[in-house]
This record gives sequence, C-alpha cells and structure tokens, in this order.
Amino acid sequence: MMELKQLLLINLEGAHDAFTKTVADVTPQVAHWQPPGIMHPIGERYAHLILAEDFLVNGIARDDKPLFQSTWAGRTGFNADLNLLVALTPEMARAFRVDDVNALNAYKDAVFAQTQAFLNDADAARLDSAVDMSVIGLGKIPFPVWFSRFVIGHAHDVMGEISALKGAQNIKGYPF
Repeated sequence: MMELKQLLLINLEGAHDAFTKTVADVTPQVAHWQPPGIMHPIGERYAHLILAEDFLVNGIARDDKPLFQSTWAGRTGFNADLNLLVALTPEMARAFRVDDVNALNAYKDAVFAQTQAFLNDADAARLDSAVDMSVIGLGKIPFPVWFSRFVIGHAHDVMGEISALKGAQNIKGYPF
C-alpha cells in the first residue's frame, strides 16, 4: 500500500512538471495577451500561482517569510503583492504585467524547490496536522487535504486556465 507522503510527493512532482512544461514557451507577448471578456491574462495567472504557493507553503505552513518577502524580494519578475492572491478586480488583473518572464521562471523554480523540500522533510506529525485557513474563512483543514487542494490542485487549476488561454492564441497549452 502506498504511503500518504509518497502519494503527495508523486502528485506534487507531476503537477510541477506539467505546469513547468505548460509555461515553458510563454513569452512577454503571450503573457500579456488580453483575452476576451473578463478573463485574466496568462502572466497574471502564472504569477498568481507561484506567489500563492510561496505564500501558502513558506508563509502559512512553514510559518516563515515567503521567498518574495525574503531571498527573492525584488527578483520575482513582477510586483509581488499579496493583493494578487485575493483582491484583484478583473480590471486590475487585466492590467497586471510581468516585467521579466525569465525572472518569473527562476522564481517558479525556487518556489517549486522549496515546496518539494518542505514535503520531503514533512514528518508524521506534520502529515497528521491541520493547517489553519481561518484567514479565508475555512478554519482548520487536515494537512493532506490542504496540500492536495491548495498546492497540487491549485497548480492543476491554473495550468488549465493557462492552457485554455494559450489555445485561444493558437498555441499548444498542456504539454501532453
């Protein structure tokens, strides 16, 4: 029988690998293309995912400073602001710009490595713990559910959005 930690690690690696391949060919032009309606551009979705994972894993789960507020401050490739996670209006999202796609890619790699290390180091007590998401009105969530939903699931969700937005530009989305 597969252990819980092994399952989470396999799913995390799969999500990170697929996301990385999905955004590998994103250029500034692709990132900033304005889709119809109120959809958010790829650059905003990409930055949102990486900022969210950094904040969730390093800020909430590790109870430490996220990378964008410490070792990666000013080097993320965009204006890293927590409002990007929850307070954007459609107009703000559509006005969002990635200043440097290569820097965003490097920040992604650093965040993904931190998340992988965090899960590699997770012990039985961590896997049995709960993560307090009261800040968004959800209360305490068992760690495996939290990690599956807010880290792995979020990567898949945003990857789907980016793939659809790439398709609308006649560019292949998912890498498979």
